[in-house]
Amino acid sequence: MSALTGKRVLIVDDSRTVRGLLRRILTSQGAQVDEADSGESALERLKETTYDLILLDLVMPGMDGLEVLRRIRRQEAHDRCAIVILTGTGGVREAVEAIRQGADGYIQKQDLSVGGDYAEFFYALEQALQHRAGIVAQEELEQLRADFYSMVVHDLRSPASSALLATKMLADGDYGPLSPEQREILNLTASSLQKVINLVSDFLDYAEIEAGYLRLELEEVDLRRVVEESARMARLQAGARGQKLTLDLPEEPVVARVDPERLKQVVDNLLSNAMKYTPEGGQITLRLRVEGDEAVLQVSDTGQGIPPDQLPALFTKYHRVPGEATRGIVGTGLGLLIVKEIVEAHGGKVWAESEGVGKGSTFTVVLPLSGPSETG
Repeated sequence: MSALTGKRVLIVDDSRTVRGLLRRILTSQGAQVDEADSGESALERLKETTYDLILLDLVMPGMDGLEVLRRIRRQEAHDRCAIVILTGTGGVREAVEAIRQGADGYIQKQDLSVGGDYAEFFYALEQALQHRAGIVAQEELEQLRADFYSMVVHDLRSPASSALLATKMLADGDYGPLSPEQREILNLTASSLQKVINLVSDFLDYAEIEAGYLRLELEEVDLRRVVEESARMARLQAGARGQKLTLDLPEEPVVARVDPERLKQVVDNLLSNAMKYTPEGGQITLRLRVEGDEAVLQVSDTGQGIPPDQLPALFTKYHRVPGEATRGIVGTGLGLLIVKEIVEAHGGKVWAESEGVGKGSTFTVVLPLSGPSETG
């Protein structure tokens, strides 16, 4: 049985002769064939019918083949449709460009000689169908994996959050007095649950980013308020660790178009990172300033520092700085990757600097005050 048997095929070509030839060839293999003599009429047909395969002429009056291709590939309903470009003499360069824009193959019309066995033609169409099927299967697998990942992680975070709330209520004495020993055990339990929630949140955020679901809710915000909110909680945590957190903010508002929740996530992550890698008695400094039309946010610490050869890999997936000093530090290795994705979604940049082990580090975030560009 031919790979074309039972397939719905649309031939788009302004030449009646070419359409007639292709119809005879394809119907001989059991394909169901429709025709369109222009790009516009092809798009009209696609409003009512889905096809397994489209043979699309590149050069047509009015709308050319590349524009038809772009419009089809923007329609989710036709994701499964294989598109093969038909090109005349000297049109190989344009056909290759079509491949880059989503076509699954191309065929030169002069190869469709009358009276041939068309073996190469059928092989090319079969390869195009398999190529499109492979792309669709890969996308479905990625989507299934991301959905499963998000579901599992979400189902872990919800009960952990409930357990944390209950533990804090007990520790606060809401259900009766506690001995110092009982309160200490509950506080340790709450701390462990918070770590679990932070880890789960990192995995959930990463799953959303990997699946392409990172969305920004942009609004005009005074960045000082975002930074102060993050610093308020971090200062308590730093104090418990015997660390000192210093805040250095401009006196005037720093208004920027950002997603405040996502940006707070960036600051929280950088402060948490600094506290994890800074020993007792260490200093952490959080700075915000304006340079031209950009906001510059920096988190500096007097902690363990970063070996120079590790700096390029800091913002990659699952990366942890190796070494005895970092072995007992809990983390997913996703935090800085999440920071990078959020910052870049805002049209900004982030990088780290360190003079080496034992000399502390500085993480710098630069954001455009006007927000991400429309094309960014």
